[in-house]
Amino acid sequence: MRPLLPPPPPSSPDYSLPLSNLASRILYPNPLPSSSTQHALYILNSAAFPDARETSYDDLVPYVLARLPTEDDLLAGHQYEILFFAKASADDAGKPSKKRRPGWQWCVQTYQLLSRILRKRLSRLWIVGAESWVRMLVEGVMVISGGKGRKKVVFLRSVRDLEGWGVRVGELCVPCGVWVPEKRRRQKRRGSGGEEEGANGRGKRAFGVREPLPRCTGEELEEGRVRLPRVLREATSFLLMDECVKTEGIFRVNAKAVMVEVLQELYDQGQQFIVWRERDSVLCFPFWRDGTGDVGMDELKEKDGYDVHSAAGLIKLWYKELREPIFPQSCYQALGKFYGDADLQLEPHQVVEMLRPDAEWTILTTTARRILRMHLLPLLSRVVEMEEWNHMAAYGLAVCFTPALLRGPDIEEDMKMMGIARRLLDAMVRHWKEHLAPVFEADHQSFETELRLPQVVADREDPLEESGDSISPSEAQMSGITLIDNDGSASDTAQEDGSEEEDEAPPLPQRPAPLPPLPQRPAPLPPLPPRPRTFLDSEAGRPSLPPRARSSTIAAIPCTSDPTSSPTNGVDPPVKRKPAPTVQPLPRYSMVVGTSSSLQHHQQQQHATLEHIPFYNSVEQAVEEPLDLDADPELPVYEAMPESSSPSANRAPIPRKPVPVKSEKGG
Repeated sequence: MRPLLPPPPPSSPDYSLPLSNLASRILYPNPLPSSSTQHALYILNSAAFPDARETSYDDLVPYVLARLPTEDDLLAGHQYEILFFAKASADDAGKPSKKRRPGWQWCVQTYQLLSRILRKRLSRLWIVGAESWVRMLVEGVMVISGGKGRKKVVFLRSVRDLEGWGVRVGELCVPCGVWVPEKRRRQKRRGSGGEEEGANGRGKRAFGVREPLPRCTGEELEEGRVRLPRVLREATSFLLMDECVKTEGIFRVNAKAVMVEVLQELYDQGQQFIVWRERDSVLCFPFWRDGTGDVGMDELKEKDGYDVHSAAGLIKLWYKELREPIFPQSCYQALGKFYGDADLQLEPHQVVEMLRPDAEWTILTTTARRILRMHLLPLLSRVVEMEEWNHMAAYGLAVCFTPALLRGPDIEEDMKMMGIARRLLDAMVRHWKEHLAPVFEADHQSFETELRLPQVVADREDPLEESGDSISPSEAQMSGITLIDNDGSASDTAQEDGSEEEDEAPPLPQRPAPLPPLPQRPAPLPPLPPRPRTFLDSEAGRPSLPPRARSSTIAAIPCTSDPTSSPTNGVDPPVKRKPAPTVQPLPRYSMVVGTSSSLQHHQQQQHATLEHIPFYNSVEQAVEEPLDLDADPELPVYEAMPESSSPSANRAPIPRKPVPVKSEKGG
């Protein structure tokens, strides 16, 4: 067995910086130890495996194994675990590539290069999303090693299955190439009729919660003060970095839908480590818990993090998922009345009165005004300052953000209010830096303070809102009088004043007296007497009609054969009628004309008959020798046509007497 050779030192000319950076993406330590055993946890990312045709795996092995714990640490009694994401994706389609797989020989060689203490101190090998080739590879290595480490290997189907082994998934630094296949698999399972796996049913923290601005819990802060949620704090901090804010088409170029959906689930589930990276700009928040450090996030490349367009799409999604939008439906009538004129130019003092927290009357709720002052207007103002690079003016940003600020039940009504809300947001962004920010004491420094990581550990994550929580009675009561109370709901007023006391609900009105019982239903009426029978109702009194007259609908006129007869017992006697003679049907067309075969047969018979008839040269010869018709019995007087389908074809032919030939003397 060959000993493990460390890679050359960085000062050596044989040291390869690209291989070192690639190894840091393949194997890196997790920021927090394993929650089940408190051992050091290392993450092995299959999405970072290079193409075997471009990179030599033999040269890559020493750089990868050098990132494992040193022998000095292992001799001190420390153990470690490896979490292998075998189904991670390196492309945008979310499918692992077959070209990014190490060979069988490379895996066996890597196992042989491990020292005995590295094999012994490995407490657990988690393999998530193992495919058939991974299982065969692991089983082959176990056979070569004698099967000693078979009990340390655990195969899991998804990342969430780690929670069944006591590992908190929220404390893992999972690359984005792992969550995309997980999301697609759950969508496919939901489309096929199965139950969707995930943590959506456990609650939510960021999107669509009852309190969009959570309260601070620090003792040094004044009670009731609110802060920005974590999703806005991290996404905005990354978006306002120098290289990110200058990205062309920011907030206009749509992000990948699957990336935004994955980010929404991660923030709702409380995933602690989410990597943001755009070219050379990397965002990470260290020191989540006391006694822990951070991992070298700057070693991860662009594909291992979420880009700037995903951050912009996530911010727009947060505004779209607000339980009460910035411009609710209750203010549509006031919007059309006061700001419906397309030629209206809003002055700075009008916008100030609209956003003032102590305004007597305004179309916006208290929570909406606070969100605009704390986050949206300062963010869009900073983006407009970089218009020279990103080509996004105030009106363009208003066009991109307005659909996320309107969400009523009627889409047509929302489209009518879209132009008015766009003009209002455009005016707010244009006047923010010079006129609005000094009034509200919201400069760049105060905005950056809101975006910093809170010093209190409890404020670094948003509170969890259970999915089964019901709406409070005060909120349900205020939902019906939104048009009257334009300053917001009861919860908004409590946040503004800093008090948590709720007003008692008014007593319900007394229940009205019960209604008197219904009157009893009247008794049923007696049955009607039987109808007297007439002679037409009896079988004897019915007139006997001929067979063909029964189907006729014409009423017969009664008549008597004997005028002297008198009625018996007041009832006329039955009328006897003479049956009508049967009418012979007319011959059909086929009987007169016949088919081609019948006519041919008839002509042949006629020709055979005419052969026996003599011909004369003159009339005198015919007169002198009269024809004896009775001499030839085979000469028919009348011959019937061939048989046809008509019932009249069965009748016998009608004999006719031949016409005698008149002579000249008799004429």
